[in-house]
Amino acid sequence: MTFFDILQTLVLGLFTVAVPIAFSQQPPDELRFEVASIKPSDPNPDNPMFVGMSADGAMVKYTNITLLDCIRGAYRVRDFQIVGPDWITKACFEITAKLPVRSSADQIPEMLQALLTERFKLEIRREMKTENVYALEVGNGGARLKPTERKKETNSPQALGPDGKPKPMMMFAFAPGGGVTITAPSASVENLVWLMSRFTARPMVDLTGIKGQYDFRLTFAAETNVPPVLDGAPPAEPAPSVFDAVKQYGFHLEARNAPIERLIITHLERTPTEN
Repeated sequence: MTFFDILQTLVLGLFTVAVPIAFSQQPPDELRFEVASIKPSDPNPDNPMFVGMSADGAMVKYTNITLLDCIRGAYRVRDFQIVGPDWITKACFEITAKLPVRSSADQIPEMLQALLTERFKLEIRREMKTENVYALEVGNGGARLKPTERKKETNSPQALGPDGKPKPMMMFAFAPGGGVTITAPSASVENLVWLMSRFTARPMVDLTGIKGQYDFRLTFAAETNVPPVLDGAPPAEPAPSVFDAVKQYGFHLEARNAPIERLIITHLERTPTEN
């Protein structure tokens, strides 16, 4: 078994980041799904943790989604901004909901907020806190990015995106030398930043201001979730630091403190009300 046999697919949603990071307001009463079905997912721990999302003009479906995923997507925030009980990362659900007539996909996150409030009795409060972060900025020479050439594939697996809508999935693989290789086709910079944060000592925030979809592939030394060393594996050159790795795209990474708004869960039911 090689390092690259330890390939995992990242299917969690990626979320918009700014400093300070703020939350959207409570959704108006009319921004609600017409009807929604919520069912527990298969609790078998041997099944892969696949969190998907699909949406068309009439229906939206979330597959194997946790309450943490739901809250993250509904409020367009990151994991480190959500403070709540540990169990919100464990119980998984299948959610199928019907969109109101003349509604748009842009309104799905607000409808999901209303669903969490109504069915799981979610209550939150907000607070500001100074956090240690890695800030990603454009370097002095400008960004060097390759716009994606990937065409939209309606049948390809998708994940919950930073705007609460489906986005192409990204992948990571453990690399020799204690590194991790990220392959992100048709991804935004903010999507890339979220995935990289899984392996950095501080959460990363995107301050580049760059929009659009690009193809990314980079390898860097993991600071957290360090890949295991396999018995009999040949020696390998150390992977570059995350600070050096981002330079290939014309980016500059800096450790700093920043005020971040956090979402505090004050009440949440484990079991939703009846369908």
